Amino acid sequence: MKAFLFPGQGAQFPGMGKDIYEASEEAKTLFHQANEILGFNITDIMFGEDADALKQTQVTQPAIFLHSVILGSVLPDFKPDMVAGHSLGEFSALVMNKTLSFE
Repeated sequence: MKAFLFPGQGAQFPGMGKDIYEASEEAKTLFHQANEILGFNITDIMFGEDADALKQTQVTQPAIFLHSVILGSVLPDFKPDMVAGHSLGEFSALVMNKTLSFE
């Protein structure tokens, strides 16, 4: 049995998601979609080096959600038998098991 646990707030780090963005067209599309939905370029903050900007709750929570969901979406072998999440990570788990939509 394979399980995947999604992290909650506090797991953020400068540069998070940049490698995924650069490696996957699907990831780029999802990150751009997130920028549009949020109304600001969260990717500029996530991919940057300003740890203080990334610690702001209005940035931290969607950043962790995006990193988790987009990573799970582009991993070719992401086929867990179950998913779970710690705190905020519960939303990522619900999206990955298709209970909630990305949007």
